Amino acid sequence: MKTEKLTQWQFVIMISISVLGTEIFNIAAFPAQFAGQDAWISVLIAPITSFWCIAVCTALARRYPDMTIIEYSRSILGSWVSTLVEAYYLCFLFVYATVISKALADLIAMISHQLTPHAIILLMLLAVCGTAAWCGIGVIGRCGEIIFPIMIVIATMILLISIRDWNVTYLQPVAEKGLPSILRGASVPSGWLGETVLIAFLIPFLNQPGQARKASYYSTLIITVFMLKTVLICTLAEGPLVTKFPFPYAALIRYISLGDMLERLDPVFFPIWVSVGFIKLATFLFVACLCVSRISRVKNQRTITLPVVLLVFAGTTGIMKDAPGMDAILQFYVYTFPVASFVAANAIPTVLLVVDWTYSRRRALHEA
Repeated sequence: MKTEKLTQWQFVIMISISVLGTEIFNIAAFPAQFAGQDAWISVLIAPITSFWCIAVCTALARRYPDMTIIEYSRSILGSWVSTLVEAYYLCFLFVYATVISKALADLIAMISHQLTPHAIILLMLLAVCGTAAWCGIGVIGRCGEIIFPIMIVIATMILLISIRDWNVTYLQPVAEKGLPSILRGASVPSGWLGETVLIAFLIPFLNQPGQARKASYYSTLIITVFMLKTVLICTLAEGPLVTKFPFPYAALIRYISLGDMLERLDPVFFPIWVSVGFIKLATFLFVACLCVSRISRVKNQRTITLPVVLLVFAGTTGIMKDAPGMDAILQFYVYTFPVASFVAANAIPTVLLVVDWTYSRRRALHEA
């Protein structure tokens, strides 16, 4: 099976969309729960974990070219200990793929399909995204190239249209709740920015792996700008109500209008954002299939796509049955995901790099 390669631009887009795809709709709510009107400051602090993740993962990629984190963890830790790393990333990808699926299904149901059973929406969602994951990373990258510029235009239009509804007093007073609250507010967006750990799986698919660090930093910058813009306009337009909506950005889009001429602009804007969410889910499904194939040493990962999609479908329907609504997802994002993301994006890669560096130093001293 011929392996497709991503251009640097496609790589930047895929990493950016992999964070912004679903989080853009509720990013304003989580930091505001702790930091209030200072949520935008929390967003500025959040990228620290992403820069850390990028520096470590790209350093490992240079030491072990053409290998994913699953493969070089075996070389560094040995086959037995690396099993724990493999199991953790496999669980992380599966759990988060189910969370993304449920969030997208809930969003689609809220926007336009209130009477459609969630299972039907989920089945169609996973059929489309699973097909994209089966087609390969090149197809997902080209879809991102089409959608991303449109996403930027739509986001700019929303920003400009919402200006008439801004109230600057909603941002005052600055730093009222103090630094601890601002840092606590940064936990969820920093967890989302930890999704840049996908580079540890995708760098081997980059046509110029040496440019991975620069491309990843560009992605982090794009993500941070989008998050900051979204938190600011939601806070300026919705004020204290921003924490009352499960999807504050979606609520803003439904509220804004062009004077008395054009109201309810959401049917124009929502399809593009939902398409971005589709690309994000397709990317996570592809990486999950890649992870399974590397663990099981299956050369053609397409043979794994259907079982992976069926497992995600079963997991998501189980969540929908046991925890309907958004409460379970919101609790997962606030309490579980920041820690899980930190372990996947920062703790494990750092341990791998330290262990590999220590072994390399010992070998060099022994040979000397």
